[in-house]
Amino acid sequence: MKLEQIKNISVLGAGIMGHGIAQSFLMGGYPVMLYDIRKSILETAKVHIEKNMGLFHKSDLVEKQDIELALQRLSTTTDLKRAVEGSDFIVEAAPEDLSLKQELFEQVESLCGGDTIIASNTSSLTLKDIGAQAKSKERLVITHWFNPPHIVPTVEVVKGEWTSDETMETAYQLLEKIKKMPVKINRELPGFLVNRIQIAMVREVFDLYEKGVASAGDIDKAVKGSFGFRLASIGPLLTADLGGLELWLRVCENLLPHIQSSTEPPKALQRLVSQGHFGIKSGRGFYDYAVDFSKAELDGVIQKRDQEFLNRLKHLYWDKKIEE
Repeated sequence: MKLEQIKNISVLGAGIMGHGIAQSFLMGGYPVMLYDIRKSILETAKVHIEKNMGLFHKSDLVEKQDIELALQRLSTTTDLKRAVEGSDFIVEAAPEDLSLKQELFEQVESLCGGDTIIASNTSSLTLKDIGAQAKSKERLVITHWFNPPHIVPTVEVVKGEWTSDETMETAYQLLEKIKKMPVKINRELPGFLVNRIQIAMVREVFDLYEKGVASAGDIDKAVKGSFGFRLASIGPLLTADLGGLELWLRVCENLLPHIQSSTEPPKALQRLVSQGHFGIKSGRGFYDYAVDFSKAELDGVIQKRDQEFLNRLKHLYWDKKIEE
């Protein structure tokens, strides 16, 4: 399947990731069929998509009339056959359950066209396992999106053991066409690329919190205002080159012996979960949401986050693409 042959997109799963992925394709000009098992989930997804597109308009990223046209390209269904039978590119965004994804892939392959590319949004499972029962394994690929998927530009495109070069390239080109910033992962490994880097960082962050080096608020503030601020514009390898590799070598020699290197889950994380503190959904995690944030304040934090993300998206990525 070549890029120019892709006319219709299907997204399977209308939850947090699914409806954001669908929005990205809609804004990229593609008709999208959004599937889920319950009509109520699809109705909620449509409301979120329209609301989120409104934020793009507020940030001068889309025109109001473009929102209306995009919404006209959205169809929804609870019928899997209808969802995929006319699709050229399918993104599976089901819960991270191997047996569920395997069953879904097997069903989808029997219902869609023979050349249709089937992508999984998995973040922790392998394509080798998900597509174990698939007959045409060369058309399977992973497109790993990041939350919120309608805003975050990077999507990891992961080549499985059987993924053809054409499938890989078409998925990459399609994501570029809808203004994403795809990254090619040439072979599967646990966590792919971004999550491996992220988990290495949070292991040290959780350990610093556990040792009482700083409060949760100050740790977050420190990261946001230092390398977090910098990394939005310049990656870690270029940062190292600019600083001087001999300096980085000395820093590594001095600090690495003291950096947390355990392969066990961090103690702070284990303790909080064992106490029933799961973060925002339980009312407490590293922050106490009855003390540190009111409901209105927390909603405001999320809205502020999305608005800052959109501003960054506009100035660092979309404006740059227009200039090019």
